[in-house]
This record gives sequence, C-alpha cells and structure tokens, in this order.
Amino acid sequence: MKILAILIALLGLRPLFAQGYQYQADVEQPQETGFCQVQLDPSITTKLNASFSDLRLRNGKGVEQPYILEKEAFSVHKRVFKTYRLVEKKRWRNGATVLYVENEAKDMINNIQLQIRNFDVRKRLELAGSDDYEDWYAIKENYVFWSANGKDTTSEAKGLYFPYSDYRYYRIIIYDVYSMPINVLQVGYFDTYREQGKFSKIDNPELYRIDSNEVKETYIKLKFNGNPYFDKLTFKVDKPEFYYRKARLALKQKDYKGRTYYQTITRFVLHSNSELTLFETAFPHQEFYLIVENEDNPPLEGLNIEAYQLNHRLISYFETGENYTLVFGSDSVLPVPNYDLQFFRDKIGKQVPVLSVRRIRPFAEAESKKGSPADTTVLWIVVAVVALLLGLISYKMITEMEKK
Repeated sequence: MKILAILIALLGLRPLFAQGYQYQADVEQPQETGFCQVQLDPSITTKLNASFSDLRLRNGKGVEQPYILEKEAFSVHKRVFKTYRLVEKKRWRNGATVLYVENEAKDMINNIQLQIRNFDVRKRLELAGSDDYEDWYAIKENYVFWSANGKDTTSEAKGLYFPYSDYRYYRIIIYDVYSMPINVLQVGYFDTYREQGKFSKIDNPELYRIDSNEVKETYIKLKFNGNPYFDKLTFKVDKPEFYYRKARLALKQKDYKGRTYYQTITRFVLHSNSELTLFETAFPHQEFYLIVENEDNPPLEGLNIEAYQLNHRLISYFETGENYTLVFGSDSVLPVPNYDLQFFRDKIGKQVPVLSVRRIRPFAEAESKKGSPADTTVLWIVVAVVALLLGLISYKMITEMEKK
C-alpha cells in the first residue's frame, strides 16, 4: 500500500510541472536596435495577476529579456520653457547689452527667465516696461547675476524676479562696463501645467440589474471578463434630468450562518451636476455590485457603466531581426522579476519607439508541438520511476503467490 501511495503521488507531480503560462503574443519587430516600449492594453493586463508578476518577455531563442514595467500616473506636473519674441538687441555706448522682448498676450507676470551660456562673472541688470515701446517705466534696478553654471549642460536659466506687471514690452539692460558681455540664448518663462494620464477602455462588463421597491435600492451586478484593474469608472444616465443618489460599490458575501450581505468597498454620489466619474486604483475584483439608494424616487433609467485603465508599458532593449514574444497569465505563483535594468531608467530617456503587440493566443498552441527540454526531462524521470515501481509491485505479487 505504501508503494501504491508513492506511485499516486508521483503521478500527481506531473500537473505541477506542466503548470505554466496561459497566453502568448508576438511583439512587432523594431526598426532599429535600442530601447523600445511595448504598450500593454487591457487585452493583456486583464489576464495578469494583481502584481503583474506573471509576465515575461522572450527572444526568438526563448531567452528571458530584462524589462521595466511602468504605469501612467493619474496626473503629472510638467514644466516647460517658453520663449518671448526678441524684438531687438542693442549695444549701448556705455558698454551695456539691451534686450527688448514682447509679452504679446500682456499676461500678468512676476519673473522673466534668461537662458544664458555658463559664465562666472558678476553682472548688474535693470528692468523696465512699456505698453507702446516709447515710454519706459522702471520695474527693477540693481539686480545682480553672480554666475551661471548649468549642471551637466553648457547653459542655465537665470530668473529675474519683480512685482507683478502686465506690460506688453520689457527692456532688460545688462551692464558690461567691467567685463565682456554674457551670451543670452533665450528670454522667456517657465510654464507649469498638469498633464492628465492616458487611459485605455476595458471591454464592457456584463450587467445584471434588480430594482427593489421594498428596500428602495437598485442592485447592478457587474461581471468583467478577466481581472479589470480599472482606475476609472464612468456612468451615464438617461433619466431623470435631475437626480442626486447615494451609491456604493460592494462585494456579495455570506456570513458564518450562510446569510447574504454586501461588503462596501467605496461610497460616492451620483448626481446630475457632476462628471459621473469614480476614480479607483487598479480595482482587482472581477465581479461586484453597484448599489444605488433611490429613496422615494423612481430608479435611474438608461444607466450605462464603462471602465478605463491607466496605460501600462514595458520597456526593454530590442535588436533588429530578432523575434520577441510576451508570455503571461500563469497559474503558478511567480515572484516579481528583479532586473538590473530598473536602476538605469533615467539613462534610457522618455521618448522611445513604440512596438505593438499582435496575435494574442493560448500558450498551449505554440507548445503543443514541442515541450520544453526541462519539461521533457521531468516527464521521462517520472515515467522511469513509475516503471520501476510497477516492476517492484509485480515482483512482490509474484513472490507472495509462490509462497501461497
């Protein structure tokens, strides 16, 4: 009996070794050798586990390729240098450089930035403003630049700060009495703005709706095909024109006595004056409920729900002429890969070519014709052990029969 138990255990090992990736997809070949990014749309991400650890990039020989996985932020603050139009540049007889720039929109500003080639001398500046380019009015005097030493660059933006003004023209005087002039490359300002993250739409969930007059609530079951990991839900309501309803997302649960209850995940309000948008962070639940409190009002009509996911991308080094494949969606518990590449993200740059993903298909299609060497070796070991045990069992049975 012990031998039989061991035999059953060994036969049960085979499915464990067979566990692997469920899907694969082809990556577009790069036009040039270098770093590229692969956009991971929801058709891929909804098949991954919560940590995205079951995703690998392989080359044509099946060798795993290091990568960096990134997700867009909801929003980022960006700072960009914008130039003013240089109307005129003069050299005065007293040894001063004079710059005339135009603030065409007459924006209210309190600083002007000068992009200057690096220098290490003391310069005194003066600023004046005008609306007609004829009559000039003082804004700032005796302003001093001591040096410009751009880090890892040959120039630096030096700020000239002053009380708020909205003149159309500004005159900047740089006194060069005791030294050669400095090289001003551009005159402008830093514009700071917020850039919203980009989303990809997830396939619409199946909706199952029940309106309960007894408890004055609407229950809508949402069922996604895969793990949604959505970051944004949008709602559209046809009727009524004006409404204000408390709502919540909840999971259907059972207590220890088998009674059904709804575990609240988040609460919010649906009302006609809002954008009807709910933001979450990688919402993982494939099936959940939207519960709307109607109070004494009729249920909302034409309620439509859409889910969106912040864009994900994979960045890696690609070579021309090489084939690359994504494999993903594993049954096994895999750790998040730890690649050296993560420490060199700042060396890659923000703008890299984009490669598309093609032919998402079950992984078994590609592996049905040939197993991996490791998998084949394990299979033969199991077969050999099983054959040996069967031989021992047969020998023991024959010996016992002879004794009888």
